[in-house]
Amino acid sequence: MMPRNLTDDKLDAVIKAVAEKLKEAGFVRRGPVLRILKDGNCGLIEFQRSQKSLPENLLFTVNIGIVCGSLLDGPTSEIEKIRIIDAHIRQRLGMFLPGRPDKWWEVTPQMDTESLAAELTEHLSSKAVPYILGLLSTPAIIALWQSGQCPGLTDGQRQRFLSRLAKSAN
Repeated sequence: MMPRNLTDDKLDAVIKAVAEKLKEAGFVRRGPVLRILKDGNCGLIEFQRSQKSLPENLLFTVNIGIVCGSLLDGPTSEIEKIRIIDAHIRQRLGMFLPGRPDKWWEVTPQMDTESLAAELTEHLSSKAVPYILGLLSTPAIIALWQSGQCPGLTDGQRQRFLSRLAKSAN
């Protein structure tokens, strides 16, 4: 494990501030991941550090995901520990912003973490949280996939997941 530095501490402060605000919507923080559980499904907001980060210049993005508990292979109690890699719907926060950029934010030792936390909280609260909450039910996930949309998946994965959900419903 790499030694911590000031930019790590600043990113942690940003995540903590965002998590505090999103607690009102039902999100719980565990490390760099905020989760909300509902009806056996899980909404995720995960802060991902770039491998290109340096001690004086940390880059990160924010991943948004939904996990359909019915599609998990392990015990559903593990849904409380899953990460974005396990999500059945995946987007980056940038996809909700004008121009839909693959947005990476920068943390430097001199920066004001309060303004960055406020910016992220605004984007998440106004765009990503409603998206997550709208897809936290299995019928909503099915409807999205039946429309042909499959953010973060291949079309083959979408079709396999729909087939598995149809079989489990019978």
